[in-house]
Amino acid sequence: MLLGVVFHASLPFATTGWMVSDWKRNEALLGFVGWVHGFRMPLFIYVSGYFTMMLWRGRGLTALLRQRFLRVFLPLLAGVVTVLPIQDWCVGWARSRAQAQDAIRFSQPGVRSEMVEAIRKGDLVRLRELLESGADPNEVDPEIRDPALSWASHYNNPEAVRLLLDKGAEVNKPSAGGHRALHSAAFFAHPEVLQILIERGAEVRVKDNSGSTPLEATRGSWSDVRGIAQFLRIPVPADETTFRQRRELCRQQLSRNGAGHPDETKASGGSVSPGVQEDLLTASRRAYRDFLASEQFEVKGSARISGGDGSKRWHLVLGSIFDHLWFLWFLCWLVGFFALAVSVWGRLGLPRIPHAWLLSPAWPLVLVPITLTPQLWMAPFGPNFGPDTPVGLIPQPHLVVYYGIFFAVGALYFESRDVEGRLGRGWVWLLVGANAVLFPLGLATMEQHPIVSGVSQILFAWMMCFGSMGLFRRYLSGENPAIRYLADSAYWLYIMHHPLVALFQSLIRPWDLSPMLKWLILSASLIGVLLVSYHYLVRGTWIGWLLNGRRIQRGGKPASTAG
Repeated sequence: MLLGVVFHASLPFATTGWMVSDWKRNEALLGFVGWVHGFRMPLFIYVSGYFTMMLWRGRGLTALLRQRFLRVFLPLLAGVVTVLPIQDWCVGWARSRAQAQDAIRFSQPGVRSEMVEAIRKGDLVRLRELLESGADPNEVDPEIRDPALSWASHYNNPEAVRLLLDKGAEVNKPSAGGHRALHSAAFFAHPEVLQILIERGAEVRVKDNSGSTPLEATRGSWSDVRGIAQFLRIPVPADETTFRQRRELCRQQLSRNGAGHPDETKASGGSVSPGVQEDLLTASRRAYRDFLASEQFEVKGSARISGGDGSKRWHLVLGSIFDHLWFLWFLCWLVGFFALAVSVWGRLGLPRIPHAWLLSPAWPLVLVPITLTPQLWMAPFGPNFGPDTPVGLIPQPHLVVYYGIFFAVGALYFESRDVEGRLGRGWVWLLVGANAVLFPLGLATMEQHPIVSGVSQILFAWMMCFGSMGLFRRYLSGENPAIRYLADSAYWLYIMHHPLVALFQSLIRPWDLSPMLKWLILSASLIGVLLVSYHYLVRGTWIGWLLNGRRIQRGGKPASTAG
């Protein structure tokens, strides 16, 4: 969980659009984000499965469910009604402060693009003056790193789009994230701009850095559109019904011009690009993605659980309801499935599942094939390293299977009684192989070779799990009060850190330091402040009892146990 704090502290310096992004970014931190994301939660779920089996064997099913209700469900419920509203306020305050900081910074010469400012203001006269005086029509703004044509598309300004193209703007010029103006027109539902771009030679099947095409951009949720529009400081679509109608027009235009799957294109009356075929995996992933994003999972809602969406609608599968507390909700599902499984297993009198293979060198022959199936369904909206994040009320099926496998293997490992430490014994080679070979291979093959990347990501996750086990068994197997203290505090630190990330990042945002140094300062500040709060406000109190069970209170008196 401490790694999760450091992970989230890196996001303002690694990417844009996350709570409060920094002025400066370091692409090396993107590698760190992918590395942590590739194994952190699989390892956590694996360990959770181990201790779930231990509790069940030691205390029985009723005690297990009671313990998980107290330690998992109640903290989740408390977090939803306290931490997340506080987080919303902190993020709102931090973003307002960031806008004020930006206003001061952008008033300085050379910080903001004059051409983009003319587009923002809809000042075609000034835009023409700049272009005729020699301004580069492909100029990229220094803040978001989007070219001028993309900004004209963001703002749904057909006249500015035509003017830039007439003056030599590249119709397919990418932004820092690989997005083209056509992606923007499709995402924000600007059919007139989209048609102009297509007529002027825009590639309808072009992909951004995440592998998303303009047609796939039209599947972005209404909440995402509003959120990104606010981040870019462009007009936010107010009428969802009109927006959806315009979004459908964009889909039809793209399909008629060969952007869709051949069957979709043919049905729309468009032409099919020669040689374009879709394999079974791609077709099934596309169908699964459409199923997950379908409107059948949308319901009316309000307040925080709607994700702050002014449309008062939220998506049961893709809507961000629990934010960083999603893992608690997911654990509730996994424990429920575990309780059902052991009950049915016992009633039917079935034999125990064999587990000798887990302690042998043959474990990849079992774990890779069974984990590959859900892995191939990961990232249905664009490639990324590591598992998806199930933030919705209804967990995505492929993630139930994926994390269910890690949970089940953790439970099986407890059953194996590995007193000799056979699993993870070669931890050095496991960690070296995972980090030196599998991680870079998985990154390099994500877009062009999904099966190779999938196998690499699976092996990376499992080898990091088993290698970390061996590493900790080698150096941290004995009693260590400091490590015990950190382990006890980690739950509190993780639950509470998100609001502070927004606040602290807002405070250090104007500092003229390297992103790497600011990340280290932010991480140390978060952990330091939260450790102090844990020591004086949580440890030895009912909050500490709720999170961790019986602990020694200040003054040496034992706290009551929750079982």
